[in-house]
Amino acid sequence: MLEPVGVLTRYLERTMAQARYDLAGPGRFVGELPELGLRVEAEHLEAARQALREALEAWLLDALRSGLTPPGLEGGEDPVRSRFFALAGEMWRLVRETPAEAPKAQPPQPEPAKAQEAPKSKKVASVEEWLKGLGIQVVKKPQEEEEKEKVLTRLALFLGDRYPSLEKLYERLKQSLSTKRQFELSLSEASQEEIANSTQFCTMLKQYALLTSYHYKSEERRIRAKASTEGWVQNFLTGGWLERYVAEKVRKFLRSKNLPHEVAVGYQVALPNGDAMELDVLVRVGERVYWFETKTGDFQAHIAKYAGLKKVLGLSARESFLVLLGMDKTRAKELSALHGLTVVNQANFLEVFQEVLEGNAP
Repeated sequence: MLEPVGVLTRYLERTMAQARYDLAGPGRFVGELPELGLRVEAEHLEAARQALREALEAWLLDALRSGLTPPGLEGGEDPVRSRFFALAGEMWRLVRETPAEAPKAQPPQPEPAKAQEAPKSKKVASVEEWLKGLGIQVVKKPQEEEEKEKVLTRLALFLGDRYPSLEKLYERLKQSLSTKRQFELSLSEASQEEIANSTQFCTMLKQYALLTSYHYKSEERRIRAKASTEGWVQNFLTGGWLERYVAEKVRKFLRSKNLPHEVAVGYQVALPNGDAMELDVLVRVGERVYWFETKTGDFQAHIAKYAGLKKVLGLSARESFLVLLGMDKTRAKELSALHGLTVVNQANFLEVFQEVLEGNAP
């Protein structure tokens, strides 16, 4: 039963055997694992080896936390090993979710002189029922396989949580989708964090075939890759990932606060006037509903439409969020004031949502 631990040890040893070491100058040794984007510097060779080993262990731990099984550790036909990594992924998922605080013990209350019938709890309308009450018909809900859902959510969380260091890679990747050609990205002036995250994200995309080709040339610090031309891949990479990211972060936050909720993603609806529309994310918390639209690129042609749709949904500006990727906070505030929406970016939308929730608390 301890075999999987031995597998990890052998993986570390096998990967370290591929490391490259160079003398960069007097008292300056460099250690690299180019395919993983790992690079360290130290005063002597043994210190460089130790630092690179620690960097590799940290990378492997982060990969397992993200649900990624690095190439060479997939497990193949070994059911014990496969089960080990499945349990490891589930463990990290549970660790990431902050457990709700246990309710405080209440002192015993004296029994009333006369038993009273408890009032019947009011049934809270679902998101679909709420829409129906507004005269909005749900035409289609997204239906995806559970395993596919998990993988895409994992990729969305990796990109969203590390977006500042992945911004250059994402922009080049997104530009290549329109040409359907291979793209290149130079990381010669990138930080170690940018290199590590960029190469790891490309490895994940290649592992799940969202990239059909990927190569990192460490000597030039250059990425060459090509995205899949499948429709669902294109939709995910052009913006579907941000919609998924917002939904999952909101869902995890509400679970951590032990708040009753429902999160509906990608509902295609028919408005009362017959217009077709897709609502990115609808969130019901208790009896209140909040609406999130997401944009990874140009939003100017859509913002007036969102302001009008807010009125159809009967929501206030603070209940209607427009999440714009990479948007400056100052400009977001100005857009909010001009268009009657709560404009935020991928880094602060959850904080603003929490403030709105607290302001609406009874």
